[in-house]
Amino acid sequence: MLEDMLRNDLLQEAYRRGSEYLLRWSACAPTTFAAIMDTLGYADDPVAQEIWKSTIGLTGGTGNLTVGTCGAVASAAAAISLSFGYNKEDVEDLKKMMTVNAAVANIGQQVKEVFGGIRCEEIQFNNWGKAFELTNREALGEFMDMASNERGKPRCQDVTAAIARMAVEKIMELNPQFVKR
Repeated sequence: MLEDMLRNDLLQEAYRRGSEYLLRWSACAPTTFAAIMDTLGYADDPVAQEIWKSTIGLTGGTGNLTVGTCGAVASAAAAISLSFGYNKEDVEDLKKMMTVNAAVANIGQQVKEVFGGIRCEEIQFNNWGKAFELTNREALGEFMDMASNERGKPRCQDVTAAIARMAVEKIMELNPQFVKR
């Protein structure tokens, strides 16, 4: 019973952090990574803080190109990969690498089902009926205006929040020893 309560509390916390952090950073990738890692007890972990820095360029479908994988999905993949604790030699073992990839693919499939795809443009189109080329200054401005109002903000927050929750759930399922809380 206590284990189920802790699991549910952590899933709710991941969703809450994924929603709240987006308001702070306005960037899907670092928001999602931080929500996952902070929920699992890594808020002050120096490795997690360094990886967080590397997620910034994943925002907006990689460098705001829009056509790449959603930054929230990419950051979830990074957190899930980290949870396995593999080193370079482990990844040379194809079976171990495929285990990580299967876990990430499972999250990708969930995201497809909920948000219509895993690419930034697919998720945008699913949410707003159009995609914004975020490297275009005008389109970025339009997206930021839309994402900051009541029409867009909750949908943006739901993406980062839901994906953070999915990743935390997958990590708890496959690598419960990674959870520090």
